Amino acid sequence: MKNIILSALLLSAATAASHAAEFDINGMALGMNADQVVARYQELRPDGQYSFSKWKLPEGTEWVANGRTLYNDLSRPDDMEHERMQFAFTGMGSGNKLFAVRRELKFRPSERPSTDAIYAAAVQKYGEPSYVNKDDTAIWAAWKFSTVNAPAEKLKSSLSCIGTSDFPVGLNDHTAGKARKSASFCGLYIEFTVRGDQTGLANELDMGMMNHLNLVQDFDADNQDARKR
Repeated sequence: MKNIILSALLLSAATAASHAAEFDINGMALGMNADQVVARYQELRPDGQYSFSKWKLPEGTEWVANGRTLYNDLSRPDDMEHERMQFAFTGMGSGNKLFAVRRELKFRPSERPSTDAIYAAAVQKYGEPSYVNKDDTAIWAAWKFSTVNAPAEKLKSSLSCIGTSDFPVGLNDHTAGKARKSASFCGLYIEFTVRGDQTGLANELDMGMMNHLNLVQDFDADNQDARKR
C-alpha cells in the first residue's frame, strides 16, 4: 500500500520531467475541465463523494465554478484513510479549466510511508523546490514557477499564495483582482506539507497548487464571452 501511495503522488512524474507544462496533484492536472476531474476522481476513489457548484449567466449559460471531494475508507473504520480535495475553475470564455487544486490526505495508521519518502516523491515530480524547511517531524516545501517551461525559482521563504480558509470559489472579480497583484509574485505556485512523528513516519499530507500566471487574461476572456452571450 505504501508503494501505491507514493505512486499516486508520483503520477505523471515522468511526463512532468519531459513536458514541463504538466502540473497535477494526484492526477488532477491544471487545465482539466470538471468532467475530466470527476472521471479521474471516480477512477481513483470509486466510493468517494464529490460535489461541484455551477455559476450561471442571466441568459442561462452555466459552468462549473468549484468542487470538492470527500473520501473515508468506511470498510476499515478503525484504520481509516481520509482525503479531501478542492477545485476551482475558470469561466466559459477561457475553457472552464482547473486553475487551483488542494489535497488533504491522512494516511492509514497501519500503512504510513516515511516523511522523507513523500518529500522525495514530490521532488522527483516537480524538481528541486524553491524553498524547503524541515524539523524532526515535518517537512515544508514550496515551488514557484515564473513560466511553465522553466525550473522553479529559488526563494528565501515560502509565500502566501494559496489561501487555506479563502481557497478560490472560482474565477470571479475578487480572485481576478488578487491575481493582478500576485501573477508575477506567485506565478504557478505549489505548496507542500507532510507531517509525522519522531518515528519518521507520516501522518498527513497537505498540498496546494494554483496558477496565477494567466488568471487576468482568462478573466478578461470570460467577460468577453459573457458579453457576447
